[in-house]
Amino acid sequence: MKKERVNGRVIIQISIIWVFIIAIVATLLIAFFHNRIFATNGYKEDKAVDVEPNENSVDILKIMVENNYSNKKIVNEERDIDFKVEETEDDQLPKGERKVIQKGKKGKNQVKALQQFENSVFISEEILESTTTKMPTNEIVHIGTSEFLEKYKVHIGDEMYLTETTELKKEAKKEAEDLTTINRYLNFEILEVSKDWTKVKYKDYEGYLPNDKLTSEEVTPLIKEQNRIALIKDSLNKDMDLTLPSGLTLSDYKTILGYNASDKNSIFADNYEAFYNAEQTYGVNGIFIAAVGIHESAWGTSYLAKEKNNLFGYRAYDRDPINSAQDFESYVDAINVVAEALHKNYLTPTGSFYNGTTIESVNQKYASDKAWHEKVYSYMEYLYGKLE
Repeated sequence: MKKERVNGRVIIQISIIWVFIIAIVATLLIAFFHNRIFATNGYKEDKAVDVEPNENSVDILKIMVENNYSNKKIVNEERDIDFKVEETEDDQLPKGERKVIQKGKKGKNQVKALQQFENSVFISEEILESTTTKMPTNEIVHIGTSEFLEKYKVHIGDEMYLTETTELKKEAKKEAEDLTTINRYLNFEILEVSKDWTKVKYKDYEGYLPNDKLTSEEVTPLIKEQNRIALIKDSLNKDMDLTLPSGLTLSDYKTILGYNASDKNSIFADNYEAFYNAEQTYGVNGIFIAAVGIHESAWGTSYLAKEKNNLFGYRAYDRDPINSAQDFESYVDAINVVAEALHKNYLTPTGSFYNGTTIESVNQKYASDKAWHEKVYSYMEYLYGKLE
């Protein structure tokens, strides 16, 4: 009995092994022939004649969502890609100031995602596919570090002013070659700044000025008016164009022509407005007209000035200056007549005595004294020098 039970147990074990083997073989056969279609003749033994791919592929995710995952959804959409901000220190900007050099632009991603919801509230998602269709452009920002520009509240390209007359240097060092002299209060354009020197543009020059000699309107509010006067004085030279506006105000004329010790009868002080108006009306520098009157009449003390109101020796010919000189009703009348004559006859190309628009060119026909222009100019220097 015992032997028979052993043999039965062995037979059962062998049977189980065979069943397992058959199952494995069946599984392999099913996997091999999965998604294949076979044509048969209907009468003979089945025979595979062709194999075709299954065109109706199964979307497992879709089936899962529709049948088993009603709280999930597949989305396919374009999404933004944020840009990065690149910050760089810039010693040509005022300290702490931010300047956008390049604006940032978002990129684009085409995204396929499986999203999960709970009671219609989004919980999470799983990115299935992601394709970048447009790369983002980073934003570039410069952050200023210049304490000098911050102190004077200026930027590169702005104007600054000199607090004292200074030499413009070819290089940023004291021993460098001098390019020119810039007078006190004159302005220039800032091109570049460093710790001790600033590169500037002044007229046709580009050079360097020491930082401790510079100022701005923000720091020195009165510098703008001082600069205006400085520019007027800087325009004075022997070859200046007498037909260009002087830039002088009525108040400037009062300052220039008033309170001169040599003007004993106050002729020029009392008629400062007439000289100003002559410049506005006839386009001739009014201080030049006054300087001619001062020279010709010795500050209004000459015989012609006192007897004929003729401050200019107008029409006083050498052969008989007293009798030939023109009589005027008033000093204002004399100023206007001479201003008009200078404009029409001496400073306009069509004028009968035209030789140019400088003091020396007027000299050639106005006075027989060849040094007349130098004497007149010396009075102009004196008068301009009264501006502060």
